Amino acid sequence: MQPTRTHALSHGVRRLGDAARRALGATAIAGIIAGCAAQPAGQPPAALTTAEIIQVEQAEQTLIQRCMARHGFSYWPPAQLSEEERKGSGFMLTDVEWARKNGYGGRLRARIMAAKTASRNHAYAGGLPAGELRRYNQALDGGDDAATMTVRLPSGGRVTSKSGGCLGEALERLYGDRSTWFESSTIATNLQPLYVPGLLADQRFQTVLRSWSRCMEARGHAYPDPPAIRSALPGLTKGLDQDAAHAVEVELAVAEATCARAASYIEVAGSLEDEYRERAGRPYADELNTYRRLKRAAFDQARQINRNQP
Repeated sequence: MQPTRTHALSHGVRRLGDAARRALGATAIAGIIAGCAAQPAGQPPAALTTAEIIQVEQAEQTLIQRCMARHGFSYWPPAQLSEEERKGSGFMLTDVEWARKNGYGGRLRARIMAAKTASRNHAYAGGLPAGELRRYNQALDGGDDAATMTVRLPSGGRVTSKSGGCLGEALERLYGDRSTWFESSTIATNLQPLYVPGLLADQRFQTVLRSWSRCMEARGHAYPDPPAIRSALPGLTKGLDQDAAHAVEVELAVAEATCARAASYIEVAGSLEDEYRERAGRPYADELNTYRRLKRAAFDQARQINRNQP
């Protein structure tokens, strides 16, 4: 995932731009979602916690399963990633105990990939005759006849999506109008390119990063930034058995998380994330408010659906 990075820290701002975009994804730079705290009266609802997001995902899969059954097909909801499995995907590891147990999550990712490969849905669909497979795909996502939705990204370009069939029905039950949800969620989860470069260039962030790097060097690991470790890992673990490779991961991951704490990364990066994201999101206030509102409404629906699950 990470391109090779061997430049000195003085080149870090330019180099970290692409890295952070990948590392951040829909999560905040410190793994802190802006707005998780209680909101003042009249403000949109707080962002969902990880546990609440898992409940929504479970409900969505349950709705798809019920819908597919009405069409005469079997469907098995895939196992949802646990809170534990969702950690470790941000720009920098900050949970020392998680790092001590999981390293950079190599074993977790391997288990997830194995589960996907052994998916009952893939095997089931693959065993259907051609005509039934077309009907299966039509029922699942609308097939080629599903309506296409298009949204312009804040940073430019467009994203298109098709969500018919049982998938579209599940989204509509949870979020209401599909096009409204698609537009608001696409914008809300694609603001990073607007503010990540400025955040990374901020001297407050650079000061923390230099402090982190000095701490890592004192522990015997000379890296300018976390993406440099991710880039080096394949070479460091090449030819090692699984246990030895995991031990290398753990040593580096624990050092990274320990130094993140020592450099006050969580406090500084979390504050900067809030500051820069809020500024970038101002032109999209309506879409962001809609996104939060629909996410909270989906959770309310999900609780009811999950309670009624046999």
